[in-house]
Amino acid sequence: MTGKILVLTVAVISLFLPDSLRADDLSSRWLVDQYTKSRLFVGDYDDRTRTLHLGWQITLKDGWKTYWRAPGGAGLPPRWTWKDARNIRSITVNWPLPEKQHIFDVDTYIYHDQVILPIDVVVKDADKPVSLSLDLQYLICSDICIPRKGDYHLSLPALKNMPASAYQAALLARYRALVPTKISDQQIRVTQDRKNILQIELPDSLDSVDTVIVETADGLLPGKPGAEGQGRFRLPAGKSLTGQILTLTLILKNGAAKETKVPVKPKKKD
Repeated sequence: MTGKILVLTVAVISLFLPDSLRADDLSSRWLVDQYTKSRLFVGDYDDRTRTLHLGWQITLKDGWKTYWRAPGGAGLPPRWTWKDARNIRSITVNWPLPEKQHIFDVDTYIYHDQVILPIDVVVKDADKPVSLSLDLQYLICSDICIPRKGDYHLSLPALKNMPASAYQAALLARYRALVPTKISDQQIRVTQDRKNILQIELPDSLDSVDTVIVETADGLLPGKPGAEGQGRFRLPAGKSLTGQILTLTLILKNGAAKETKVPVKPKKKD
Protein backbone atom coordinates (compact mmCIF):
# COMPACT_ATOMS: atom_id res chain seq x y z
CA MET A 1 0.00 0.00 0.00
CA THR A 2 2.82 2.39 0.87
CA GLY A 3 4.36 1.88 -2.58
CA LYS A 4 1.07 2.68 -4.31
CA ILE A 5 0.68 5.86 -2.27
CA LEU A 6 4.20 6.95 -3.16
CA VAL A 7 3.63 6.39 -6.89
CA LEU A 8 0.34 8.30 -6.75
CA THR A 9 1.96 11.15 -4.83
CA VAL A 10 4.76 11.49 -7.40
CA ALA A 11 2.23 11.45 -10.26
CA VAL A 12 0.11 14.16 -8.65
CA ILE A 13 3.11 16.35 -7.84
CA SER A 14 4.36 16.06 -11.44
CA LEU A 15 1.13 17.60 -12.68
CA PHE A 16 1.94 20.78 -10.75
CA LEU A 17 5.63 21.00 -11.57
CA PRO A 18 6.69 23.77 -13.95
CA ASP A 19 6.73 22.40 -17.48
CA SER A 20 10.43 23.21 -17.78
CA LEU A 21 11.14 20.65 -15.06
CA ARG A 22 9.15 17.94 -16.82
CA ALA A 23 10.25 18.49 -20.42
CA ASP A 24 13.59 20.28 -20.55
CA ASP A 25 14.56 18.46 -23.73
CA LEU A 26 11.37 19.55 -25.51
CA SER A 27 12.18 23.26 -25.65
CA SER A 28 15.02 25.53 -26.59
CA ARG A 29 16.18 27.96 -23.95
CA TRP A 30 14.02 31.05 -23.50
CA LEU A 31 15.46 34.20 -25.06
CA VAL A 32 14.49 37.16 -22.90
CA ASP A 33 14.99 40.87 -23.49
CA GLN A 34 13.38 44.14 -22.41
CA TYR A 35 10.33 43.71 -24.64
CA THR A 36 9.96 40.01 -25.49
CA LYS A 37 10.63 36.44 -24.53
CA SER A 38 10.65 33.65 -27.08
CA ARG A 39 11.48 30.00 -27.59
CA LEU A 40 11.12 27.03 -29.95
CA PHE A 41 9.34 24.03 -28.42
CA VAL A 42 7.92 20.59 -29.17
CA GLY A 43 4.17 20.03 -29.04
CA ASP A 44 3.76 16.42 -30.13
CA TYR A 45 4.61 13.85 -32.79
CA ASP A 46 2.25 12.22 -35.30
CA ASP A 47 3.69 8.79 -36.05
CA ARG A 48 1.21 8.20 -38.90
CA THR A 49 2.52 11.12 -40.97
CA ARG A 50 6.00 11.26 -39.37
CA THR A 51 5.30 14.88 -38.51
CA LEU A 52 6.87 16.58 -35.51
CA HIS A 53 4.73 19.52 -34.39
CA LEU A 54 6.81 22.45 -33.13
CA GLY A 55 5.88 25.96 -32.09
CA TRP A 56 7.74 29.25 -32.10
CA GLN A 57 6.37 31.14 -29.12
CA ILE A 58 6.77 34.84 -28.44
CA THR A 59 5.34 36.93 -25.61
CA LEU A 60 5.42 40.71 -26.13
CA LYS A 61 5.32 43.52 -23.61
CA ASP A 62 2.06 45.51 -23.52
CA GLY A 63 1.82 47.89 -26.45
CA TRP A 64 4.25 45.95 -28.65
CA LYS A 65 3.49 43.90 -31.76
CA THR A 66 5.15 41.74 -34.38
CA TYR A 67 4.07 40.88 -37.90
CA TRP A 68 2.30 38.28 -40.03
CA ARG A 69 3.91 36.66 -43.08
CA ALA A 70 2.51 39.49 -45.26
CA PRO A 71 2.33 42.60 -43.04
CA GLY A 72 0.90 44.99 -45.63
CA GLY A 73 1.62 48.72 -45.61
CA ALA A 74 3.94 48.64 -42.58
CA GLY A 75 6.28 46.27 -40.80
CA LEU A 76 8.38 43.35 -42.02
CA PRO A 77 7.68 39.60 -42.05
CA PRO A 78 9.92 37.26 -40.06
CA ARG A 79 12.89 35.81 -41.95
CA TRP A 80 13.46 32.10 -41.26
CA THR A 81 16.82 30.37 -41.68
CA TRP A 82 16.99 26.69 -40.72
CA LYS A 83 20.44 25.29 -40.01
CA ASP A 84 22.04 22.01 -38.96
CA ALA A 85 18.84 20.08 -39.76
CA ARG A 86 19.40 16.36 -39.27
CA ASN A 87 17.00 13.57 -40.15
CA ILE A 88 14.49 16.09 -41.52
CA ARG A 89 12.65 15.91 -44.85
CA SER A 90 10.71 19.20 -44.83
CA ILE A 91 9.76 22.16 -42.61
CA THR A 92 6.54 24.18 -42.99
CA VAL A 93 5.64 27.26 -40.93
CA ASN A 94 1.91 27.84 -40.37
CA TRP A 95 0.31 31.17 -39.55
CA PRO A 96 -2.63 31.73 -37.19
CA LEU A 97 -5.07 34.34 -38.47
CA PRO A 98 -3.59 37.77 -37.60
CA GLU A 99 -5.32 40.92 -36.41
CA LYS A 100 -5.74 43.80 -38.83
CA GLN A 101 -4.54 47.17 -37.57
CA HIS A 102 -5.37 50.42 -39.35
CA ILE A 103 -2.98 53.25 -38.57
CA PHE A 104 -2.00 56.35 -40.57
CA ASP A 105 -4.35 55.24 -43.38
CA VAL A 106 -2.44 51.97 -43.74
CA ASP A 107 -3.67 48.45 -43.06
CA THR A 108 -1.20 46.03 -41.51
CA TYR A 109 -1.55 42.52 -40.10
CA ILE A 110 -0.06 41.90 -36.68
CA TYR A 111 0.21 39.74 -33.57
CA HIS A 112 0.34 41.20 -30.07
CA ASP A 113 0.57 39.97 -26.45
CA GLN A 114 1.42 36.36 -27.34
CA VAL A 115 1.42 34.21 -30.45
CA ILE A 116 2.66 30.73 -31.29
CA LEU A 117 3.46 29.91 -34.91
CA PRO A 118 2.93 26.17 -35.48
CA ILE A 119 5.68 24.44 -37.45
CA ASP A 120 5.31 21.04 -39.16
CA VAL A 121 8.55 19.08 -39.43
CA VAL A 122 8.42 15.88 -41.48
CA VAL A 123 11.19 13.51 -40.39
CA LYS A 124 12.97 10.89 -42.46
CA ASP A 125 13.38 8.13 -39.87
CA ALA A 126 11.50 7.98 -36.54
CA ASP A 127 14.12 5.55 -35.20
CA LYS A 128 16.90 8.14 -35.37
CA PRO A 129 17.53 11.37 -33.41
CA VAL A 130 16.34 14.70 -34.80
CA SER A 131 18.04 18.07 -34.43
CA LEU A 132 17.70 21.52 -35.96
CA SER A 133 18.62 25.14 -35.36
CA LEU A 134 16.62 28.23 -36.26
CA ASP A 135 18.04 31.67 -36.99
CA LEU A 136 15.01 33.97 -36.92
CA GLN A 137 15.01 37.68 -37.69
CA TYR A 138 11.83 39.61 -36.93
CA LEU A 139 10.58 43.10 -36.17
CA ILE A 140 8.74 44.38 -33.10
CA CYS A 141 7.06 47.78 -32.98
CA SER A 142 5.38 50.17 -30.56
CA ASP A 143 6.07 53.89 -30.88
CA ILE A 144 9.36 52.77 -32.42
CA CYS A 145 10.39 49.63 -34.29
CA ILE A 146 13.27 47.39 -33.21
CA PRO A 147 14.74 44.50 -35.22
CA ARG A 148 15.23 41.31 -33.23
CA LYS A 149 17.22 38.14 -33.84
CA GLY A 150 16.77 34.80 -32.12
CA ASP A 151 18.86 31.63 -32.31
CA TYR A 152 17.06 28.49 -31.17
CA HIS A 153 18.17 24.86 -31.08
CA LEU A 154 16.41 21.55 -30.49
CA SER A 155 18.09 18.15 -30.16
CA LEU A 156 15.71 15.22 -29.74
CA PRO A 157 16.11 11.48 -29.28
CA ALA A 158 14.48 8.98 -31.62
CA LEU A 159 10.89 10.18 -31.74
CA LYS A 160 9.43 6.87 -30.59
CA ASN A 161 11.41 7.38 -27.35
CA MET A 162 10.75 11.11 -27.00
CA PRO A 163 9.28 12.30 -23.68
CA ALA A 164 5.93 14.08 -23.77
CA SER A 165 4.55 17.30 -22.34
CA ALA A 166 0.76 17.42 -22.18
CA TYR A 167 0.95 21.13 -21.38
CA GLN A 168 3.04 21.99 -24.44
CA ALA A 169 0.88 19.79 -26.67
CA ALA A 170 -2.28 21.57 -25.50
CA LEU A 171 -0.64 25.00 -25.82
CA LEU A 172 0.36 24.33 -29.42
CA ALA A 173 -3.00 22.77 -30.29
CA ARG A 174 -4.73 26.00 -29.27
CA TYR A 175 -2.80 27.95 -31.92
CA ARG A 176 -2.95 25.21 -34.54
CA ALA A 177 -6.72 25.61 -34.35
CA LEU A 178 -6.33 29.29 -35.32
CA VAL A 179 -4.52 28.51 -38.58
CA PRO A 180 -6.84 28.94 -41.61
CA THR A 181 -8.04 25.62 -43.02
CA LYS A 182 -6.48 24.77 -46.39
CA ILE A 183 -9.09 24.23 -49.10
CA SER A 184 -9.08 23.40 -52.82
CA ASP A 185 -9.34 26.19 -55.36
CA GLN A 186 -12.07 24.30 -57.22
CA GLN A 187 -14.98 26.57 -58.12
CA ILE A 188 -13.04 29.66 -57.00
CA ARG A 189 -12.45 31.96 -59.94
CA VAL A 190 -10.08 34.95 -60.09
CA THR A 191 -9.93 37.05 -63.24
CA GLN A 192 -8.32 40.35 -64.19
CA ASP A 193 -9.53 42.81 -66.83
CA ARG A 194 -7.58 45.26 -69.00
CA LYS A 195 -7.73 47.88 -66.25
CA ASN A 196 -6.02 45.43 -63.86
CA ILE A 197 -9.15 45.01 -61.74
CA LEU A 198 -9.27 41.67 -59.96
CA GLN A 199 -12.64 39.91 -59.78
CA ILE A 200 -12.94 37.14 -57.15
CA GLU A 201 -15.90 34.79 -57.48
CA LEU A 202 -16.62 32.25 -54.74
CA PRO A 203 -18.98 29.26 -54.88
CA ASP A 204 -22.24 29.10 -52.93
CA SER A 205 -20.53 26.93 -50.31
CA LEU A 206 -18.46 30.00 -49.35
CA ASP A 207 -21.31 32.48 -49.27
CA SER A 208 -20.52 33.42 -45.65
CA VAL A 209 -17.11 34.92 -46.53
CA ASP A 210 -16.94 38.47 -45.15
CA THR A 211 -13.36 39.50 -46.00
CA VAL A 212 -10.67 38.37 -48.44
CA ILE A 213 -6.93 38.95 -47.90
CA VAL A 214 -5.04 38.77 -51.20
CA GLU A 215 -1.33 37.90 -51.35
CA THR A 216 0.88 37.91 -54.41
CA ALA A 217 4.39 36.50 -54.72
CA ASP A 218 5.62 39.94 -53.64
CA GLY A 219 3.45 40.21 -50.54
CA LEU A 220 0.10 41.65 -49.58
CA LEU A 221 -1.95 43.35 -52.26
CA PRO A 222 -2.91 46.76 -50.83
CA GLY A 223 -6.53 47.68 -50.38
CA LYS A 224 -9.56 45.77 -49.20
CA PRO A 225 -11.54 43.82 -51.79
CA GLY A 226 -14.95 45.41 -52.10
CA ALA A 227 -17.96 43.12 -51.91
CA GLU A 228 -20.10 43.09 -55.04
CA GLY A 229 -22.91 40.88 -53.92
CA GLN A 230 -22.81 37.45 -52.37
CA GLY A 231 -19.52 35.64 -53.02
CA ARG A 232 -18.13 38.33 -55.33
CA PHE A 233 -15.26 40.71 -54.54
CA ARG A 234 -13.48 43.35 -56.62
CA LEU A 235 -10.02 44.84 -56.07
CA PRO A 236 -7.83 47.21 -58.14
CA ALA A 237 -4.45 45.47 -58.47
CA GLY A 238 -2.48 48.35 -60.00
CA LYS A 239 -0.54 45.95 -62.23
CA SER A 240 -1.04 42.84 -64.30
CA LEU A 241 -1.18 39.62 -62.27
CA THR A 242 -2.45 37.36 -65.05
CA GLY A 243 -0.82 33.93 -64.78
CA GLN A 244 0.34 34.42 -61.20
CA ILE A 245 -0.79 32.27 -58.28
CA LEU A 246 -2.48 34.25 -55.51
CA THR A 247 -2.92 33.15 -51.91
CA LEU A 248 -6.42 33.99 -50.70
CA THR A 249 -7.28 34.05 -47.00
CA LEU A 250 -11.07 33.92 -46.71
CA ILE A 251 -12.43 35.19 -43.40
CA LEU A 252 -15.97 34.04 -42.66
CA LYS A 253 -18.59 36.02 -40.80
CA ASN A 254 -18.21 33.73 -37.77
CA GLY A 255 -14.48 34.55 -37.53
CA ALA A 256 -13.21 31.26 -38.93
CA ALA A 257 -10.84 31.35 -41.90
CA LYS A 258 -9.88 29.29 -44.94
CA GLU A 259 -6.90 29.54 -47.25
CA THR A 260 -6.35 28.56 -50.87
CA LYS A 261 -4.10 29.27 -53.84
CA VAL A 262 -5.73 30.37 -57.10
CA PRO A 263 -4.32 31.29 -60.54
CA VAL A 264 -5.29 34.63 -62.08
CA LYS A 265 -6.89 34.32 -65.50
CA PRO A 266 -7.61 37.07 -68.02
CA LYS A 267 -11.21 38.19 -68.05
CA LYS A 268 -13.00 37.24 -71.22
CA LYS A 269 -14.57 39.97 -73.25
CA ASP A 270 -18.31 40.29 -72.79
